[in-house]
Amino acid sequence: MATEVFLDGSSLRAKRRNPWGVLGLSLITLGIYTFFWWYYINRELRDLGRVKRVSGLGENPGLSTAAFVLGSFFGFFVLYIPTIWTIVTTTRRIQAAHRATNQNEVLNGWIAALLWIFTLGLGGLVFTQYELNKMWEKQEAVSPALAGTPTGNTDLERLSKLNDLRASGAISDEEFAAEKARLMPAPVPPEPPTGSQETSVE
Repeated sequence: MATEVFLDGSSLRAKRRNPWGVLGLSLITLGIYTFFWWYYINRELRDLGRVKRVSGLGENPGLSTAAFVLGSFFGFFVLYIPTIWTIVTTTRRIQAAHRATNQNEVLNGWIAALLWIFTLGLGGLVFTQYELNKMWEKQEAVSPALAGTPTGNTDLERLSKLNDLRASGAISDEEFAAEKARLMPAPVPPEPPTGSQETSVE
């Protein structure tokens, strides 16, 4: 079970997942779920960096996922270097994200390394999601009625979807207004001129 949350009041979202659920789905799907999960957590970190306007949280989740997949399928031939690289860089991003969100305890890299190595990666999956949840637990949860609305479409498309939900009674006028404010914030009024201006009439 996963709960969607807004990233710092923006329209971008992350998911608070059950760490043991991540492990279970990875085992059930023979690792296929792990590839999708790896992409999404790196995208969430990238989006957090954009919202917070901080660097070091990644820019290309697709590249991180490609490295994870490459190391998983061809690890023997490439000495597992791509997998090690993306695990290390993602762990560092989570540490940077913890600092950016003022977490009391930043992810311990040594614990992460030991879990990834001595549990053959299984403990690393659980630990990584657990550390991500520390940040997502403090974010505002998405209303159940809005949980299925797309996050990658244009703002106008999303606004149209929200309007349909309001018309059907799935969300209230207040929820619609709050979501509209996220997508289309009120323009900032221009500042008055600082210097005195003289007008002449001819």
